[in-house]
Amino acid sequence: MKKNFTTKDIVLTGLGIAIVFIATLFIKIPNALDGYFNLGDGFILLFASILDPFLAFLVGGLGSALADVAGGYAYYFIPTLIIKGLEGIVVSHLIQRYGKRIQIPAYLLGAVIMVIGYFLAKWYLKGSMAIALTGIPENVFQSGVGVVIALICYPIIIRYIEKNI
Repeated sequence: MKKNFTTKDIVLTGLGIAIVFIATLFIKIPNALDGYFNLGDGFILLFASILDPFLAFLVGGLGSALADVAGGYAYYFIPTLIIKGLEGIVVSHLIQRYGKRIQIPAYLLGAVIMVIGYFLAKWYLKGSMAIALTGIPENVFQSGVGVVIALICYPIIIRYIEKNI
């Protein structure tokens, strides 16, 4: 079934991609093991709360993957596109299907997808499970911060959208 997206959907998707890109590329703390902590996950979760799953995939996947390319991590483009896109799809689908009452469990599931996805990607790219394991604590922390960002920003953005868009 083909879905017709509104101008509001398209604008929010573009805005989401841009915000995730900026929060991932410019608000980051590199680590010694070829990665970095960033705030992009919070905005992926936030936009996944208000957009269709396909559009949430674009926000999470493209926003983050393009930041990887611009930030010198181009070899992570495909894994990031898949991992962050899947994070957006799952969170969006759950919230659309079950409503706001499932928001926190949906965010936590999105966090699990991200942590496991990057563990597997790093294991494949680096060829070492030991190196991949070192990224788990940082990704868990990043996900936790992302959940907090989304929970704080969600009421603000919903109120703004309802009044102005």
